[in-house]
Amino acid sequence: MSQALHHADYLVAGGRIIQRLEDLLEDLEELKVLSAADLAEVAEQAQHTPAVFVLYAGDVVPGGAATDQGDYHVLRQRWLVVLAVRSPRKQMGGQSVRDAAGPILSRTLQALSGWRPGPGFGPLVRVNAPAPAYRRGGYGYFPLQFEAVLATQAASVD
Repeated sequence: MSQALHHADYLVAGGRIIQRLEDLLEDLEELKVLSAADLAEVAEQAQHTPAVFVLYAGDVVPGGAATDQGDYHVLRQRWLVVLAVRSPRKQMGGQSVRDAAGPILSRTLQALSGWRPGPGFGPLVRVNAPAPAYRRGGYGYFPLQFEAVLATQAASVD
């Protein structure tokens, strides 16, 4: 069974990203920072906005010599951070939603870019994310995606 070298919890970075955003964005009084579990329970019409959702988005695992006989991996763990905002004004063009999102996106990028989620992790580096989505009712969803290098090692079977 594989363990992250940095910690016994393979997904520990998620909680640390949430805590970092809560700490650095606390002056945005109405903003909530939530996990994937919180997102699963929310119906769009009842969704709190603005909100930032932190979601595990999988890994990029190298092949070849980088796998060291299958028991040691240096991989890139991906985290998707999605800002949800709502602005019922001027819904047709989406400009008011983008105006609401812009400052929070800037602050989120400043909080996470280059930051290390903990021992054993490389710094968070921004990578391509899905396109923003706009929904009826003035909702907008703005994803940012980050990767951090992470080393894992399986227990020896020798």
